[in-house]
Amino acid sequence: MNKTSSIVIRAMGLFGSLQMLNILCGVIRIKIIALLLGTVGVGLFAIFNSALTMISAVTQLGLRESAVRTIASASDPEERDGRVITTRRWGFLLGLFGMAVTLVLSPVLSITAFGDLTHTWLYMLLAIPVLLLAGSASEVAILQGTGRLRHMARASVTGALTGLLLGVPAVYFLRLHSILPVLAIYALAGYAGTLCYRYTPPRPAGPRPTLARLWADGSPMLRLGAYMTLATVVTEAVNYLFIAFLNLTGGTGNVGIYQAGYTIVIRYAGMLFTAIAVEYYPRLASNCSRPWRQRVFVNHEMRLLFLLLTPALMVLTPLLPIVVKLLYSSQFLGAVPFMLWAMPSMLLQSFSLCVAYLILARGEGRLFAVTETVSAVASLLLHIAGYTLGGMAGLGIGFTAGYAIYALIMWRVYRHRYGYRLPTRVGLLLGAGLLLTTLTATLCHYLA
Repeated sequence: MNKTSSIVIRAMGLFGSLQMLNILCGVIRIKIIALLLGTVGVGLFAIFNSALTMISAVTQLGLRESAVRTIASASDPEERDGRVITTRRWGFLLGLFGMAVTLVLSPVLSITAFGDLTHTWLYMLLAIPVLLLAGSASEVAILQGTGRLRHMARASVTGALTGLLLGVPAVYFLRLHSILPVLAIYALAGYAGTLCYRYTPPRPAGPRPTLARLWADGSPMLRLGAYMTLATVVTEAVNYLFIAFLNLTGGTGNVGIYQAGYTIVIRYAGMLFTAIAVEYYPRLASNCSRPWRQRVFVNHEMRLLFLLLTPALMVLTPLLPIVVKLLYSSQFLGAVPFMLWAMPSMLLQSFSLCVAYLILARGEGRLFAVTETVSAVASLLLHIAGYTLGGMAGLGIGFTAGYAIYALIMWRVYRHRYGYRLPTRVGLLLGAGLLLTTLTATLCHYLA
């Protein structure tokens, strides 16, 4: 366990420090958009970025995650290199597929978000970043699956810095017309960053494989990816539907306020999840034949996350108004009530993610799709009910309630599907963390 802790801490140190730089680039970008374009600009960015994320999730067929498992579980270097080549070729094909889907769905997306066809041509322009993101996904999966975590981190930072340097002038000069160019710039910069650190295996002897051979080699990976895609599609569609609902009922300004709070709670505060999962997921996948080791890894990961998150959330919660002003502006202070009541969800999310990665590492795509779909639909209903009944504060409560349902589903899988018990110490840490973070949020809400 000491060795495992050391590995995890090193991964956290590597990705935590580099992600801080990556996040700083995102903060500067959002800060500039917020200052120059206001809540409407942030809202438009959220709408188009949500559509881009949803389309990419659908058309990439789970390549980003399924390829990591496929590559990491290879029995020897030669088999691993063959899987690397297959992953890269499928990334290109899926990128072309994504472009076609984007062009076809553009009118539907425009009507869904804006109520008419006037924004169809803007959605069509998303086809370019869709292709680039598919290429980036395959390259990042290769780096993670082969254990090149430093290269993966450097590629991410390179893409973020390049995107920032090129994106800021676009926002300044183009103003509200810069949303689509900025998305394309960031996708291009991200892909270029992965190309700088890509892993190139030895070229195999013989002719290039035919499409039939490519399908045979990639079908196991794509079958798992198809289930993962179903789950991701539902999740991203739920997010898009809620943003569209918020845009139609509360206005684009409220979308911007919600997006600001969501970004701080999930993206920035959740960077710890990414830092750990980058090393945790391949480690689980490489131990598929040893379930007892997987159980040890999962329980250890939960305990470590609870110990790190609880004090961090208690410190961050009272500082949320200051954080919002620093990262955005005073126009976005309306997001604070949402963030206060959404803070406990971080602990619930950490528990659920640990089990979700175990399901993926075992290749149980159908189970993963079912659990993610049920929790996503429940969360959508709770988000809408929470916002309708209590505004932004109610939305935060609905957000946490959604993750509570997700955690209950994952606990049932962990206990009844795999026969694992949650150690008493881990359960007590989770309960104490939820109590302390909820108490902190309550005090901040009534003392504000």
